Amino acid sequence: MNGKFKAIGLALIAVLALSAFSATAAQGAEVTAGAYPATLTGKDVKTKHGELARLTIGNGARYVECESASLSATLAGPAGQTEVSVSPSYAGCFSNGLTAVPATVTVNGCTFKLHATTKTEGQATVVCPEGKQIEVHVYENHTKHTENKPICTYDIAAQGPITGAKLGVINSGAANEGISVNLAELAKFNVTSTMGPLSVCGVNGTSGHAATTGSLRGEYHVTGTSGGVATKVMLQ
Repeated sequence: MNGKFKAIGLALIAVLALSAFSATAAQGAEVTAGAYPATLTGKDVKTKHGELARLTIGNGARYVECESASLSATLAGPAGQTEVSVSPSYAGCFSNGLTAVPATVTVNGCTFKLHATTKTEGQATVVCPEGKQIEVHVYENHTKHTENKPICTYDIAAQGPITGAKLGVINSGAANEGISVNLAELAKFNVTSTMGPLSVCGVNGTSGHAATTGSLRGEYHVTGTSGGVATKVMLQ
């Protein structure tokens, strides 16, 4: 091979190697389990404020917290996945502004698609069935809650990827080794007020409908089981 073609050949090899590296880097870390099929369960960890899952709304005058929040997913096979779709669930929710009032979070089949860009960072995408969104209803009191007459409704539509998820390892080396997922980012959503001005719902304005942003956050410890026995969940 003469010098010219040798140089071209080496350059081509370098380009291919760089492309392979870039593809690997773009792929991110893989989520694997010690045994399959693995059922993943993520339980929310209380933050310094004491809440389990918190949605801060608009100007921050109102927020929604839930006493119970969890994630669930299934890893079916041995192939590692850089993206895992998890189903969120919320219970015991209330909204706190000047006073605490009942609230509900209805997921409507929406999921969080988690993508591990590295072993310590990731992205989250809100994925919803067509025509659906996550609905957060806030009620004036327990009677209105029973009657299903919300004072405010927050619709969180499909969106993302939302950057800023922090990943880590819990119970390193143990049979129930797992990963921590810390979500703390902005989400866009619409607000509908059914009683009075939107300021009641934590958004400045007097109309009955507005679009705003808020912070949807929570820190989950994700562990796995397979056949009823604890199995490791790892980022590799």
